[in-house]
Amino acid sequence: MKTSGAGRRLAWVVVFVGVFAASASFAEAQLLLRDDFIGTGNVNPTVWRLPFGSEGTFVGRTQFRGNPATDMPQEGIVEPLASDGKVAEIKLDTYSPIDPGNQFLGTDLLTKRNFARGGGLTFEARMRLKPTTVGGLVDGFFLFDVTRENPPGTLVRDEIDFELLSNQAVGAAANDPFTNYWNDEPFSDPGEGQFSDVAGVDLTQFQNYKVEWTPQHMKWYVNNQLIRTATTNVPDDPMKLHFNLWAPGSDFADAYNAALQPAATQGANQTYAVQVDHVEVNRINTTTSANLLSDPSFEVGTLVNLTPTNGGTRDQWLKFNNVFIEPDDIGGIDPSVPDMAPDGVFMAKMFGPFSGGPNASGLVQNVVATPGEQFEARAKALTAAGDSIAGKQNYNTVAISFLNASGNVIETAPFVPVNGKDFPLLDGRDPNMPQDLFVEGVVNAIAPAGTVSARISLFFLQLNNEGGASWFDDVSLMRLTPNVVTVPGDYNNNGIVDAADYSKWRDNLGAATEASINNNGDGGGVTASDYTYWKTRFGNTSGAGAGSVTAAVPEPASMLLVSVAILSSMFLYRPNRSVL
Repeated sequence: MKTSGAGRRLAWVVVFVGVFAASASFAEAQLLLRDDFIGTGNVNPTVWRLPFGSEGTFVGRTQFRGNPATDMPQEGIVEPLASDGKVAEIKLDTYSPIDPGNQFLGTDLLTKRNFARGGGLTFEARMRLKPTTVGGLVDGFFLFDVTRENPPGTLVRDEIDFELLSNQAVGAAANDPFTNYWNDEPFSDPGEGQFSDVAGVDLTQFQNYKVEWTPQHMKWYVNNQLIRTATTNVPDDPMKLHFNLWAPGSDFADAYNAALQPAATQGANQTYAVQVDHVEVNRINTTTSANLLSDPSFEVGTLVNLTPTNGGTRDQWLKFNNVFIEPDDIGGIDPSVPDMAPDGVFMAKMFGPFSGGPNASGLVQNVVATPGEQFEARAKALTAAGDSIAGKQNYNTVAISFLNASGNVIETAPFVPVNGKDFPLLDGRDPNMPQDLFVEGVVNAIAPAGTVSARISLFFLQLNNEGGASWFDDVSLMRLTPNVVTVPGDYNNNGIVDAADYSKWRDNLGAATEASINNNGDGGGVTASDYTYWKTRFGNTSGAGAGSVTAAVPEPASMLLVSVAILSSMFLYRPNRSVL
């Protein structure tokens, strides 16, 4: 659970997620994120961020806020109906100073980390549309990712949505939640949208919205009541979690309200809000490996220069430019603070190459990998007040990319890694960036075809010839393996006993063996007894039993797009590019 703002300042290590085991099989849920939004001031900037850029992104008729200095949503807002009496508010204003009278100013809040599916994930939020009589608003709670082009030149997305439409909450409307999803679909595709009739639900009162996402299915729940199941075209890419509030155009007819128009002056502004009581993410049915890295905390301290001939070398740290190993009591770290290293005594210190223009320093390590494997990378980074990057155009990331048999990063185009992902750890341009605190970054990625190695990269990017340094420690790269979960009577092995299993039985009735149907019970051929076996188990399912999520909006490229331009001429660095 996230601490208050004061508590975060007192802590030396910012813990981004829940408790993790180094190597364990999680038969029960493994907590990845829990936020009750009970702090004071802005939501936790080590967990949450806005879209990049001073003007954010645009969707429908709505410009999203993008300035972390002034636009981060507030938490700890008193709300007696919340379970703990406090909420975060995601807001939309009818007046936008960017284009008055022509667009709204909304909010898109997203996690800095992404979440790989593994054997399954559940996402849950207790939230509501703050009571209003205005139609035309869309409250999104959703998973989203866009990282590839298919065909080249056409961006495609993975997404799983829960959307609360204020058109459904005013007058005599039905108060039906809206769900949708995409799997590698272009933005022109409308997805698989569906309204669900949930008796007694009021979208302007707090409800629990949850989605269960496994390799076999997606299930959407409201207050633990299953409202929808989908078993085809299931998304598979790691995705970030979003909350947003926006006003669509007429192309989203079910959510559009022609009477809701942007205000031309600040005095005419109206503010609307979504209140979020809490959010929680859990991993299910997944085994997490032990740390795959050699010397993950730099206690051995052996660094080898990265060159074209050793770029595919595995199981050792390869460095480029200014990277050094230091004990935790020297090198500019505040001497009044003992034992700064989160793990062991030594840390890796990085700073810019001071080459007269944009450049980078960094560390990489490669491990054995095969196509389809899922990986999770973690790293902690700190900038010390005595040698800070605050206020400077320096930043750092932890990234995953994948190598082919030639030791080259697998790319769709120069410096565009296939399935590569990154996490922005510390950014000197961010006014909310902490100093003298280790911030942990987490990033997930899936190995594409042709993979023989997975690579973790720690980057320090220097846009100008400015000083400041960062220290890295406690780095890990782990493999996520889905557990085999069987459901008796699930003849097509999609995680639920449903009508499709009856079709599977009917199409194979009379077969001499039961090899043609999965998860049968009595042996022998496919007979009438297998029908009874299916019928008595109808509705049974795998997983932890719940799920929710919503909304879709493309987002601009990550910080690493900037680093691509910086490093495009450097043979020793193949940067990871993704849309965050």
